[in-house]
Amino acid sequence: MGILRNPLGIFQDFLANCFYQYGLIICRSPRLFTLGPLILTIIFSFGILNMRIEDDLRFLYSPEHSLSRVEYQVHKDFSGDSKNNSFVSITIQTKSEDKNLLKKDLAQKLIQLNKYVLEKMDIQVDGKVINFGKEVCSRMKHCELSNTIATIFLDTFWSEKLRKDPRIQIEYPTMKFFDNKFFLPTHFYGVKTGGPLGIQYIDMVHFVYQIPAYNEHTSEEMSKIFEQSLTAVLENQDTFDTSMFSLSILKDEMQKNATYTMPFISLTVLLLLCFTVASCMTDNWVTSKPIEAMIGILVSSMAIVSAGGLLFALGVPFINQVTVMPFIALAIGVDDVYVMLGAWQDTKKTYSPEKRMALALAEAGSAITVTSITSVLSFGIGTYSTTPAIAIFCKFICVAIMFDWFYQLTFFAAVMAMGAKREAAGYHCVFVWKRCDRAEIEKGKSEKAISPTRYFFENIFAPFICRPSVRIVMLITYVVYIAVSFYGCAQLIPNLTPSRLVVDDSPLIPYLHLAEKKIWAEGLIGRIYVNKAPDFSKHPEQVERMLQMVSELESTPYSMGPNSTNFWLTEFNNYRQFFFQEDAKFYQTLQSFLKVSFNNHWETDLVWDTPDKNSTGGTKVEKFVFTTAFKISDWNVRTSLLLTWRNITSKYPEFEALVFDQNNFYSDQMLELQSTILSSLGTAILTLITVCILFIAESSIVFWVVCTLISMDIGTAGFLSLWGADLDPTTVVNILMSIGQCIDFATHVGYRIYRSEHSDPDERIRDAMGAIGWPVVQAGTSTLLAIVVMLMVPSSAVRMFARTSVLVVGTGFFHGLIILPIIIRSFATNAKAHVPTHPH
Repeated sequence: MGILRNPLGIFQDFLANCFYQYGLIICRSPRLFTLGPLILTIIFSFGILNMRIEDDLRFLYSPEHSLSRVEYQVHKDFSGDSKNNSFVSITIQTKSEDKNLLKKDLAQKLIQLNKYVLEKMDIQVDGKVINFGKEVCSRMKHCELSNTIATIFLDTFWSEKLRKDPRIQIEYPTMKFFDNKFFLPTHFYGVKTGGPLGIQYIDMVHFVYQIPAYNEHTSEEMSKIFEQSLTAVLENQDTFDTSMFSLSILKDEMQKNATYTMPFISLTVLLLLCFTVASCMTDNWVTSKPIEAMIGILVSSMAIVSAGGLLFALGVPFINQVTVMPFIALAIGVDDVYVMLGAWQDTKKTYSPEKRMALALAEAGSAITVTSITSVLSFGIGTYSTTPAIAIFCKFICVAIMFDWFYQLTFFAAVMAMGAKREAAGYHCVFVWKRCDRAEIEKGKSEKAISPTRYFFENIFAPFICRPSVRIVMLITYVVYIAVSFYGCAQLIPNLTPSRLVVDDSPLIPYLHLAEKKIWAEGLIGRIYVNKAPDFSKHPEQVERMLQMVSELESTPYSMGPNSTNFWLTEFNNYRQFFFQEDAKFYQTLQSFLKVSFNNHWETDLVWDTPDKNSTGGTKVEKFVFTTAFKISDWNVRTSLLLTWRNITSKYPEFEALVFDQNNFYSDQMLELQSTILSSLGTAILTLITVCILFIAESSIVFWVVCTLISMDIGTAGFLSLWGADLDPTTVVNILMSIGQCIDFATHVGYRIYRSEHSDPDERIRDAMGAIGWPVVQAGTSTLLAIVVMLMVPSSAVRMFARTSVLVVGTGFFHGLIILPIIIRSFATNAKAHVPTHPH
């Protein structure tokens, strides 16, 4: 055929020729090609001995260069304890019908409970029973002061003598107690004001215990020990409904996502084995490929083991998200098996096994190379994510796909070559030592024989979708699909629901629901660390500047105002007014102020700097912390507030002030999620275009394949949003995963249409659909079987992975089998017939 060739097609033709020659080589010594991958898998499997589990949520879910990491380090350093202190919090609600905790008998029980925990509760450490209060809590002032505000309020509220004292004013949200202000929403929620006593109803009490490190035990280890004893205490009372939270409990509960998912891998393998074997059977015992199908599953499993072993050996940690990697890798790997076996069935049965193998590899080798490169690149983009959880997950998928590609073209190709010789010799596909009878052999070699699946796609399905009326209806349907997809994407907003991070039966869920509805919504404390306190004795004007910064922080739309602020400098200024002390004696007066019993709690907010002995002027405050409260309705508000506060503190660079909240690392991540999605999609599209141009020389087909891929990604994201997903870390991983999974459907179909040797548009579609239609259905069905078991895992995060894969397969079938062929038939009718350069 004397037609002009696109020079970009040279690379694809060169690759096809290489695979053709490689197919001839592999047929000569197939056993050699099975040995190498097996040895590699065994070697890499030892990497599991170096497996390290990473469950530090701050490390995993905060971007590497985020300010929240600096803020957390400052928070740790301020405590003066390198091992830091952790916390355990409990919510308390009454079991009585009216749910009101503001009753005298209940108040006494709450005070007694807190006193028992801090003074009488025993814990077991290293086999020894010790008193928590005396041995552990006494090491840290914050621990000893745990829930002081709550107990003072409850004591005062029911004491007639204290209520009559003019120096005490019980109001909500701020209670005045002599010279102190107590912000009540840190402990009391669902409060109703009014009535003769000012407050008439409290729905929930929140106790928080600060836990220090003890001897060689970190604070987190001590919090686990504390939790066990506290749980026993709470179980022995029948007055209150309680729920408990700590970061160590959260880690343990998130780990259950992995432990609940792992058992389902065996079910996935069984389902895939059954389907793959059944779908690779024909009506002939010679041409069927059940053994090859089973080995295809083994190859994918080898790739998973090799990828995990290699990355563990290199020090990459295991994280919960990696649990779903085997499911995805199995689905992608088995897809390649179908393409390889489909290409084999597509060759003429009269050819020698060597030539058939060479032709099959020329076709399938190029096809799975295209999809493997695009899959690796799409997941590879995710490995550069600044959020470690996303980057680590993508590394495991990436490496698994690379190993799968290598093992498919060596181990599985060698198995196919041995099967080719068996088929040519007329031996049974299961009982490989048994030769079939002459009639069965002749039937297997008959050129007239066509598989039912190929007949359906070539002679029924393809002519049907090529009809003008069908094309018009499907294109209208496609417009509706695009409109719904864009609507869904518009609903996808950044949000984080912590209860979705844990399994359905987690004991944390009651606490997390209360946190979302009450604790965060009614008042949270933010800590502002001033790391470079000015010398107020030498620069008294800095007092006003400091108070100006505080005023700005109190005045944001989400802040709860000056009444919620606890700041030693404000109280100290009121104290100084009585003594008319000169500014030079600022710090001497401060030390006198702190010696007053009602003021000594401020000592924990200050870090003193002792100057060199030769200097004069005594000690001064080097750094300090103050708190102010805020309300949030959702994570967008939290993120917006954090940005506002950081902007305010940045206007006062001389103070080096930083805002700390336990959940800042989540907020920083929320800020990056949208840019991560957009940059990943953008880069993925560019890489897909590049790869498609290299492998598909027909520009019109390249254009429509890329459009289809973009359309599938938009559809998956949009419908995922309509199916209940928010834009959180799990959804970002899901969308990155969908980019990688979508590729197989559109690229295989587009590549096979391009490779068709027919010039007539209808014939091109018939030829391509006959060759690739059934492998695409096999690939999609196997993906569903690999993933659908995950819908049974009692975990919201795991179910979201499964939903994503269901949507990928649904949009994949819709685009790969219907939309892409119709679009190419309708808008790329001038595409030239492909001329193979290898011997035909």
